[in-house]
Amino acid sequence: MGKELFELEGLFRSVFRMMKADIRNIFGEFISNGEFRVLQLIGENGALKSSEISKRMEVSASHITSITDALAEKDYITRQRSNEDRRVVELALTSEGREVLAQCEEKKSQYFQQLFQTFDKEEINDFIKLFEKLLSSSTRQ
Repeated sequence: MGKELFELEGLFRSVFRMMKADIRNIFGEFISNGEFRVLQLIGENGALKSSEISKRMEVSASHITSITDALAEKDYITRQRSNEDRRVVELALTSEGREVLAQCEEKKSQYFQQLFQTFDKEEINDFIKLFEKLLSSSTRQ
């Protein structure tokens, strides 16, 4: 099974590299992949501390700081003091940030629809089952 796993590893790497590049091109006019993910997290959860975003994205706090600085500069997020603890700064979407997030989510949805248009429903369900199985067997849980 060594040869098959080697081939599978190469295919995984190629597919994910392709998808990352495609999505980067799709978002290019708006935001980076990291900026999109931060907007998405805030959009899904409401105002968040940068430390919470860092933890959820599994990246360093300094990386989140550079991303959130860029998003604030573009007026996609605001920094606001927490009502519960004035020492805590929370990040929230602006109306422009919500608009850009919606546009990017639509572009991403169209991309995935186009990408998987050659697969039938059964094949897509097979993908789902295989990826769920892969995730459940991960040592990273």
